[in-house]
Amino acid sequence: MKTLTSLSFLLFFGVTLVAQQMPTTTEYAELRKLRYDDDEWEFADRSGFTFGLNLGAYFGNKQSAMFYNGNALWELNDPLAQIYTIEERLTLNQLTQQQVQNLIAAEGFTIPFDAAPGNMRYNPGIMFGFRIGYRFNSDNGIFLDANYATLKAADKFTLRTNLLPDPMQGTEDIRLYNIIGEEDRLNLNLGYRTGLMINEQTNWYFETGASMLAVRMVDNYLEIEGNTFDLWLSFQGPNFFQGPVSNLTGTGFGYYVGTGVEVFFNETYEINLGLRMNRDRVIMGGFEAWNPRTGEPRNRINNWSFFVSFTL
Repeated sequence: MKTLTSLSFLLFFGVTLVAQQMPTTTEYAELRKLRYDDDEWEFADRSGFTFGLNLGAYFGNKQSAMFYNGNALWELNDPLAQIYTIEERLTLNQLTQQQVQNLIAAEGFTIPFDAAPGNMRYNPGIMFGFRIGYRFNSDNGIFLDANYATLKAADKFTLRTNLLPDPMQGTEDIRLYNIIGEEDRLNLNLGYRTGLMINEQTNWYFETGASMLAVRMVDNYLEIEGNTFDLWLSFQGPNFFQGPVSNLTGTGFGYYVGTGVEVFFNETYEINLGLRMNRDRVIMGGFEAWNPRTGEPRNRINNWSFFVSFTL
């Protein structure tokens, strides 16, 4: 979030600097009507359809990352599989307990009541996609962005063995192991964009519109000494486990706002550098977002993206 705050500050700080150098109304009209090309002035206002590619970083809200923290706070909504807590999974049966004991080289272990991470977060994900738009002129247009991102939520959980601790490490042998959640996201944004001219080749733009977010939950597992233990299971017997049988995909709708800079090259190409905030309804099993100040449920949470678009 500090990174996003810094990026937002830089973008909006740039607006102040640009505003001090904005052309007059007459100058603006002349610049938008004419541009210099091959030693001749010619009409250069842009209009018509545009197509482009997007590449950037996606920052998921940490609230939905808590779905993977091993506390089984929400339902999975699968016909067969359910979410197991960390303790339930590692003590599922005698065979599982023995496997864990062999991995940690101990004759016994327990899972503390506060073993699950309380502040699980997503790592920034790589985002890519495409853009289709229609420009009314160089400053205004309607755009549709379709972007795909893979996200991983990762943190540590604690496990207590019955071994003596190493010297200078307290009275208990406490170990930390990875807990990981993985998901795919498809984000559609359809909205209106308007620009403020910086010069004849550059706009500062602002955009807003409607959005759709589809989330496919892929996996949730523990890592112990190189071995994985899935948390989404249907326990069929001592040696038989089955994972989810549905695709665990949910789709929600919201809105977005964004800002950035677009740079025009000749009469065809342009590059956009942008920052966007999506106010999304995130559908993940029985997940419910909450107000961090009051703890009350709320429908939508903020997800951010920082991207570059190459458009023609």
